[in-house]
Amino acid sequence: MRADTPVRLDEVGSLPVVLEPMAAGRMLGLGRTTTYRLLRQGAFPVPALRVGRSWRIPTAGILAHLGLPVPSTSGEGCSGCGARSNHRMEGES
Repeated sequence: MRADTPVRLDEVGSLPVVLEPMAAGRMLGLGRTTTYRLLRQGAFPVPALRVGRSWRIPTAGILAHLGLPVPSTSGEGCSGCGARSNHRMEGES
């Protein structure tokens, strides 16, 4: 599948817990350049984590942003991924 092909609804259930930037951007309809620019600027529309030189975006954040149900194992309706808050993690500036 090409990187610019939209994610189909039947693919959502098989997504990993965290996404690489291109997959996350693809789900949001963003191109490669825009995705990385927004990540660098801290303006990506969902929480994103910097891991070394790589970016990881929690799938739950993408689903919440798109208004899709976020699977939860806690039974409380929140997986604790930060998808519904704008709080910064400890140590972030």
